[in-house]
Amino acid sequence: MSRSQVTTFYSYKGGSGRSMTLANVAWALATNDNKVLAIDWDLEAPGLHRYFHPFLSDPDQSSSSGLIDRIWDYVQQLPTESDRKSRFKLADCSDIVQKLEMPSIGEGCLHFIGSGRQDEQYSEKVGGLDWNGFYQRFDGEAFINALMKWARGKYTHILIDSRTGVADTAGICTTQIPDSLVLCLVYNRQSIEGSAAVAQSIKASRRQSQKSALKMFFVPCRVEERSTVEAARRHTAKRLLSVIDQDLSRIAHHLRRAEVRNYPWCAFEEKLAVFEELPDERGSLLDAMHDLAHRITGEAIKIKPIDPEILGSLWRRAAFDDPRIFDLQAITEQSVPDGWKQVQFWLDSARETEGERSDWLMALAEAAVAYACRRDGRLSQKTAATFAESAVHLARESYQAEPGSYGPRLALVLEDLAGFWQRAGKLKAALDYVLEAEQLWRMAGDPISRWRLTRALERRADIFDRLGEAEATIQTYQEMTEIFRSIGRRTLPIGNELEPARAQRLLASKLMEFGDWPSAQDAITAAIQLLAHTSPSGRDRDVAEIVNILTTRLKIAAQTEEDTFDKIGHAVVVMANRYLQSENARETVVSELFLAQASFLAQRGAFDEALSRIDSLPAEICQRPRVLLERTEILKNMGREAEASNLLLELIDQGDVPLTTEVVEQLRQLLNAIGHGEQIYDVLLSAFRKADDRTRSLVPLLERYFQKATNDFEHKVGAEDLSAFVALLPALQQKTD
Repeated sequence: MSRSQVTTFYSYKGGSGRSMTLANVAWALATNDNKVLAIDWDLEAPGLHRYFHPFLSDPDQSSSSGLIDRIWDYVQQLPTESDRKSRFKLADCSDIVQKLEMPSIGEGCLHFIGSGRQDEQYSEKVGGLDWNGFYQRFDGEAFINALMKWARGKYTHILIDSRTGVADTAGICTTQIPDSLVLCLVYNRQSIEGSAAVAQSIKASRRQSQKSALKMFFVPCRVEERSTVEAARRHTAKRLLSVIDQDLSRIAHHLRRAEVRNYPWCAFEEKLAVFEELPDERGSLLDAMHDLAHRITGEAIKIKPIDPEILGSLWRRAAFDDPRIFDLQAITEQSVPDGWKQVQFWLDSARETEGERSDWLMALAEAAVAYACRRDGRLSQKTAATFAESAVHLARESYQAEPGSYGPRLALVLEDLAGFWQRAGKLKAALDYVLEAEQLWRMAGDPISRWRLTRALERRADIFDRLGEAEATIQTYQEMTEIFRSIGRRTLPIGNELEPARAQRLLASKLMEFGDWPSAQDAITAAIQLLAHTSPSGRDRDVAEIVNILTTRLKIAAQTEEDTFDKIGHAVVVMANRYLQSENARETVVSELFLAQASFLAQRGAFDEALSRIDSLPAEICQRPRVLLERTEILKNMGREAEASNLLLELIDQGDVPLTTEVVEQLRQLLNAIGHGEQIYDVLLSAFRKADDRTRSLVPLLERYFQKATNDFEHKVGAEDLSAFVALLPALQQKTD
């Protein structure tokens, strides 16, 4: 190996493009078959590793030892080492060298020694090192010389990124160890005067210590239009006359040749020129850096082309935002046929590629789940399921790489997937996803995450409800109400102030179904109290919820508060007039009041009055399924089961009433009462043959009916229907798994 060269890159002030210049020169040398070592000696403000980010296994330097760590290791072991030769064994830094995984570059290499491990002790190590004491008490100069001797024995070029200013470490880098010096400056008075003074001081110091003169290269950076900097260039040349043994015109010529224009893209990211510019682009930064490498070394330096796809893949690891994210956002705004194939391609690529960025994986997961959850029917169920599976895999991978950054986004993906499988009738899969999302929200613990947790709990309660798990549903709603009590309304996101009251209303409704009327009364009373202290918006969602709260209050009062029912009804109407601006919404509350009154009368045996109260409603309201169901219940209580069952069968057949567990049970009781209990199977078979989302959740109920009632009805149910019933169950059960 020919004699190696140590070159320090220095700037009097920060922001002069020093680290950027060194990094690009290092690339140019390494791609021209040189063995290059770059050392970040700017201990106070390290940043060279940012330019090498795409090629490092530890891009943030959070686990890699560096220069300051090695110096402290040397200082701490020195008292135990009496033999001078063994004292400097730590000058061999092979164990802390980081190899940059660059594209194929021939025989060259680019290695890196960082400033030190970027952890909580880093500032303490840098601030606690007394450089004067290091030199005077610990033979620091000899150790640094030994370190450079090791480096010269392994590399053709050692490039040092020096601290700015005139500190001790800057003196080491500019006076003690280099063979040549690159001084980066900008054309302003402070930078020009400071750079000239430092250059003069270095020259004098080298002469005094009887060291050979340094080769100095002055590189003006961030230069705007050259016609506007003539005066600054002339002033710089004059200030360098005492440093450079050339005439004024020659110095000005060299400055002009070395000038590096201002490239706006450099201001936003630490990015090597090879990622931004084409090899044959004249006047580019890439061209300027290779020219500087040629002038420093005196060697022929050529721009070596690298496969653009490889470069693109490398840069995506380091960019602030993966460039593909912008393309992804544009595609997901398109219709399904125009975008899903490209998303599918990216999903396949992500599964096959190692080292993809976490932000890209999460963005792709979110896009995939968005496509899976679309309800326009253009994506097949099979493709949607594939997208869903890919989404959760990528989102989890992103979270595992950066848990602190992607927990909430993973939770949202999981909630969306829970909704997807819930709509598909796969209730157990949906439950698993929502439970996983809940755990992430619990881990976060902040008020917004706890609010998000209530959203997940509401979905979980709905799944339990569809599975027929009434007690689990109630317990989940109770947990929601407890969380709202703990976080308070004031910490909720704007526009969600009504949610604590909604949680109480959901709990009250389920307690009603469960038959726990006292607890239901407590829950709806709490909802009314919360509503009284809330200022709801006029949005449709809030209007609908207020109607639900008020009507639920009426239903419960009809069952539990005989003495005060009329008073409560009046109070509800007053609240409706206060909170509901919509006339239709107020009419709905009044209609529900009439229904509650009908229920109240029916419970006390006044069936004719109850029916009369229903009949007094407007004709269009009388035909609503909710009202017809109430009529059915009253007819049943009057002993008119045949009339009630016919009305309910008509509602089911027309699709006006969802086939819920409660409706099926009510119909079964009516049919049993009139001696046609086996007819329930005809209804269920007809519904299950459609196999829509509403009927799939009734599979557990159907199984229970079959187990309990087969012996009773086997002689009444035809063999063909019974066989169809038995054959249909496994297929339907599979849909719910």
